[in-house]
Amino acid sequence: MLEQLWKLILRRGRYSPLVIPAFFLWIASYLYRAGARLKVILSGSPVKVGVPVISVGNVTVGGSGKTPLVGLLARECLKRGIRVGVVSSGYGRTLRKPILASGSELRSRRAVETGDEVLLLASSVPDAVFSVDRSKTVAARQLAESGRVDLIIVDDGFQHRKLWRDFDIVVFDVSVDERLLRSFPYGVLREPLATLGRAQAIVLTRTDMEYAVSSVHELLSRYNPGAEVTNSTFTISELVSADGRYPTKLLQVRSAFLFAGIASFESLLRQVKPMVRKLDFALELADHQRYNRALLHRIKGMADRFGSECILTTGKDWVKMGHFDFGRESYYLELEVELRPSTEQFINKLVQTLKVKQGE
Repeated sequence: MLEQLWKLILRRGRYSPLVIPAFFLWIASYLYRAGARLKVILSGSPVKVGVPVISVGNVTVGGSGKTPLVGLLARECLKRGIRVGVVSSGYGRTLRKPILASGSELRSRRAVETGDEVLLLASSVPDAVFSVDRSKTVAARQLAESGRVDLIIVDDGFQHRKLWRDFDIVVFDVSVDERLLRSFPYGVLREPLATLGRAQAIVLTRTDMEYAVSSVHELLSRYNPGAEVTNSTFTISELVSADGRYPTKLLQVRSAFLFAGIASFESLLRQVKPMVRKLDFALELADHQRYNRALLHRIKGMADRFGSECILTTGKDWVKMGHFDFGRESYYLELEVELRPSTEQFINKLVQTLKVKQGE
């Protein structure tokens, strides 16, 4: 509820009465920046764990595509015989016990134990080793000391100054309105854009969706002219259900009800609309939405009223629904990430830079 109200205030029109609560968000943004600076001062010297560490993060709140990129990097490195570990704080989980386990072991766990993003990644890269802890430094140290990994990838690690990173990748969503590039909560910035100077590489997401990519390149070049800037596309490649995987062309002859609890809901909506015969309704929920039976029955009831032939959602939402029966076909949308000009070229350069030994 609060997140939806915050988004409504940010999207306000020029003469909207929401300018009044926006004023209080502006004041709060100064307190947020002061707290962020204090956190940096108190973080001390970063800890090295003895294994090369890649951070994949961003400078904005919400979904910019970090987790799908972590999955892509992990899969590509595993293909090269590199033993990969993934570090996460397990955002959204209610059980706080640390986890150190392979993805294949985690796939049978519940999202409340692992966090939704970890559970989704575990299904995507079952051969990776996952370390989940409230402290990413502790999680990385446990991975390194386990002797099971040659490379550590930290999901959402750009603001975690306590851990030494050998390579920082910042994911930047080109669909973000430049007017919102102000400090949270008055805007969406977790850190000032000047902190982009710490990154070795910047990956632009959603560059295939007719946004002004050239102006974003110009903006980023002001803050980090030396960073390697790579474009990427996120394509919905398949429909995944409890029974299997299906081509997206099935949606051309079906009406659909879409729901999702993600930060980038508008971008998802732009992707889905052209794919379906008819989109009956699109329900935007809070990022990292927790699902209970009441909410799932509410969604089912809405789909019943519209007479929707199928239910669509994201993988991050799917793993939290507990195989709920919506009384019709239900799918999550499988995302495929591609780096331009070449994913292979990007990974090869990254591995060479870190001097990670590849398998036979």
